[in-house]
Amino acid sequence: MKKSITSELNRYLKELDRNELENEVKKLYSKFDQVKKYYEMELSPDTSGILNEYKNKIKQEYFPNRGFGKARSGECRKIISEFKKISIFKKDVIELLLYRVGIMIEFSDTYGGIDEPFYNSLESSFKEACKTIQEEKLEHEYGAACRELVGKTYNTGWGVSYGLKYIYNEYFGA
Repeated sequence: MKKSITSELNRYLKELDRNELENEVKKLYSKFDQVKKYYEMELSPDTSGILNEYKNKIKQEYFPNRGFGKARSGECRKIISEFKKISIFKKDVIELLLYRVGIMIEFSDTYGGIDEPFYNSLESSFKEACKTIQEEKLEHEYGAACRELVGKTYNTGWGVSYGLKYIYNEYFGA
């Protein structure tokens, strides 16, 4: 069924002239926030505004303006997934992943030992960032930041420091 929808869409778009296609894109842009953000990322020379918006969403999950953070890994994965859909540059995704790791370390330092799933999620985000860094050949640009994050975990429980150090060595060498 999905294929037939795609076929129908292709057929529909081929029938439109240039002006009608432009109107269709404008309609999507005005109607859907995700499309608007995608084009803002695509057409803007500076993507930091939207990146900072998503960083703030992550920060609010751990350190809200009022009360205690919920630190829900699922919510943060959703935020990162949404960002990946609109992101144009892998560097922005790396920045967001590393930001999340840093916030999680800060949360752990502030509130003490958290549960094992929390630390598993921290390690998973760090590994995803390191893997993307390696795939994009950006080790020289992000190696020091990753090493610094590993250093911030030396007093963290659940073997997190060892886990991050292992991941770091896996992707950046000893």
